[in-house]
Amino acid sequence: MQFASIRDFRLNAAGILGRAGDKENVVVTKRGKPVAVLVPTDEAMLEDMLRAVNGARLKAAVEKMREAARRAGTSRMAAEQIEAEIKKVRRRRHG
Repeated sequence: MQFASIRDFRLNAAGILGRAGDKENVVVTKRGKPVAVLVPTDEAMLEDMLRAVNGARLKAAVEKMREAARRAGTSRMAAEQIEAEIKKVRRRRHG
């Protein structure tokens, strides 16, 4: 895995994409923090790759919600309690 800053990417996009095309992941950073990952793919793998990325993002989001529920003490709520909370929020939204 290699890293490239936004500035490097702007100045040498073809070279950086060439590295990704050579089966190497490239992390693009902005001010030292990751903002994108370039992952090699081709037409045959594109749909599977997108499905895998979206699945990983969904899994991470669900885990983040579960952790927040654990910290808030709501991870063991019964279905009836969850429905009551949803109704309460909807009533507040609709006045």
